[in-house]
Amino acid sequence: MLGNKEVMSKNIKRFMKEKNVDRKQLSKDLNVKYTTLSDWINAKTYPRIDKIELMANYFDVSKSDLVESKEDLNALEVIPVISIPVLAKVSAGQPMYAEENIIDHTFVSKTLIKNGKEYFSLVVSGDSMDKEFKDGDVVIVEKDSYIENGQIAVVQVNGYNATVKRVRFQNDVIMLLPESTNSEHQPQIYTKDDEITFVGRVVGMNRKY
Repeated sequence: MLGNKEVMSKNIKRFMKEKNVDRKQLSKDLNVKYTTLSDWINAKTYPRIDKIELMANYFDVSKSDLVESKEDLNALEVIPVISIPVLAKVSAGQPMYAEENIIDHTFVSKTLIKNGKEYFSLVVSGDSMDKEFKDGDVVIVEKDSYIENGQIAVVQVNGYNATVKRVRFQNDVIMLLPESTNSEHQPQIYTKDDEITFVGRVVGMNRKY
């Protein structure tokens, strides 16, 4: 991390280049000794506040432009995003992306998205998974009927609206496990006689603050 003198030096050099002015001319225009200016530029000394204001006015910038490092801002990477629909519900026998079922859109990084895959999102309701998601969080779902043991998935049970739970398989038993601080939520256990439909796996989350 650059120190104050190094930051000042770098910014003065940048603005001199933009204004196309050399040290001699800048020293004359600011009425500052050449050696004093050179010490600032060489990061040997730090100018007084009145001299910082003088340079800011000369370069037509703010004082913060001279004293603050812009490296962090320049290093920021622009991450491409994609919009996906937020659904009110996922119901058996109903088209998922019907207009009346889309209540919003959310944005996710394209790094989450796989080619050829379909994605949607749901708003978490309740506290049955509050160790992972808070009420109101938006979970990003990759649509897929194949779910691996231990993944968090969107699941329909016997045709009812979908629920979000962690899935465990044990022989012919399917367990939908809550991850909650509320002890009232208990594991749901189903067999091959139950109608279990896996809608997709949760791959991400968006949270509003």
